[in-house]
Order: sequence, then C-alpha cells, then structure tokens
Amino acid sequence: MSSDSEVGKFIYFLINVAMLMFGAVIGRRVYTVFGALGIAGYLGHLSYKVFKDSLVFPVALMLIGLGVVWLGVIWQRHEAAIDSALQRWLPERLRRTPRQA
Repeated sequence: MSSDSEVGKFIYFLINVAMLMFGAVIGRRVYTVFGALGIAGYLGHLSYKVFKDSLVFPVALMLIGLGVVWLGVIWQRHEAAIDSALQRWLPERLRRTPRQA
C-alpha cells in the first residue's frame, strides 16, 4: 500500500479482493475482514488522493456500495448452492464440513 505507483496500489486492491473471496469460500472470517479492510484502505486512497476534487467519485462509490449490498443479498438467498459449487473447486483439506443447523 505504501507504493508510489498507482499500479502497485491497484494490485494491492486486487490481492485484497482475492483474500476477501478466499475467506468467504473457505469460511475463515479473518481473511474476509482483512481483505475488506484493505479494500477500504484503497478506496480511501482513491477518495483522498486520486479523486480529491471530483464530484463523480461519491456517486461511483455509492453505486459500488449498492452493488456490494446487492451481491450480499444474492449470496444470502442462494448461499447453499453457491457454497456447494465453490467447495467442489477447493482441495479436500480446505473444504468445510456442512454446517450444523
């Protein structure tokens, strides 16, 4: 994150997105939380440095937020099907046992 290159910071953002998704797939909240914190840090960088005086960025950020909420609703509605499909792609040692109700 301390790179002077915007490309380096974008790669940091992509790593955090991957970490967030990985945490969601294997059921480890620590990866999800730290991935989300990294994403928030990158978005903070964009808002304070790159798009400092832009009027469009808050609208774009709002749309991104609404998209995240929408994806969360979709995930929750179809969690069992998504989870089982993603679990098939994981190696055996990373797979979770089915949740106990």
